[in-house]
Amino acid sequence: MNKLNFSQIKVLILFIIVGCQSNQLPIDERWVFISSKRELSISGIATTTNEDTYLVVHDNKMKGQLRAGLVNLSANSLYSGLGWPVKDLPIDLEALTNISGMQNQYIAMGSWGFCYWLELDLITNRLNLIKEFRIPGSGPPLNLESLVLWFAGDSWYIAWAHRGSVKEPSILFWGTIDLFAEVVTIQKEDSIFVNVPWPILDKRNMSDMDLDSDGILWAAATSDPGDNGPYKSGIYKIGKFQKQNNKMKFLIADSFPKQFVFQRNKVEALTIAGNKMVFATDDENLGAAINISINGK
Repeated sequence: MNKLNFSQIKVLILFIIVGCQSNQLPIDERWVFISSKRELSISGIATTTNEDTYLVVHDNKMKGQLRAGLVNLSANSLYSGLGWPVKDLPIDLEALTNISGMQNQYIAMGSWGFCYWLELDLITNRLNLIKEFRIPGSGPPLNLESLVLWFAGDSWYIAWAHRGSVKEPSILFWGTIDLFAEVVTIQKEDSIFVNVPWPILDKRNMSDMDLDSDGILWAAATSDPGDNGPYKSGIYKIGKFQKQNNKMKFLIADSFPKQFVFQRNKVEALTIAGNKMVFATDDENLGAAINISINGK
């Protein structure tokens, strides 16, 4: 039997390593793997009137790349891309929120605060752009990745968040919004710093957020060391929005116990629908996946 020389051994080891890596998806058993394409990594997610179908957005920046798509968990093909409704493409869409009480209508937001009021037609699988507006005071050095919109009393409210880092906390902003004026206007009411305890390295304190039916704000914090991971995510109850003396107040939590922990994924998108909490990932070169928790499990 011929002996392998040192160069052949190195090549053999390399093949073994690459072969093992190709079978190791960065997802836990409960995750549904959507795509291995970086272009389809998910940065925002929202429910539709079809229980198994979710609208998602992507943080793509180049021409020819998709900005939005549908994930249908009951279809043979889990993902289908959507054309953007106008010629000028948004850059770096990082958040997506339902408009409460308005079926299949959404606000998508880019990291510089540019917002797009979208309507989804599930029969034709097309998006319609209703209005555009911008978050006040947005743009560098802020990097916005979280957005939520809700109705309380007789007013519409909007909250958005700068993602933060190891060196700086996130900043949660909120205020009133007049969606139905000819020009959408936002009046910022207040802001608060948010700094969660984990992950420790390469931290982003708030990579997405959503409100539950009790007004509790849930947020995802991530560790993002680069395009190939390794990633980690913790899901927290950050606090609660509550109207007091005609003003919307945010009561921040005394502590931040982790509600969910994901050891191999970067959760950049979450949405809440009744007893379901839906998480989606932007795992960069490792693709995208979705995880659905029911009744907090």
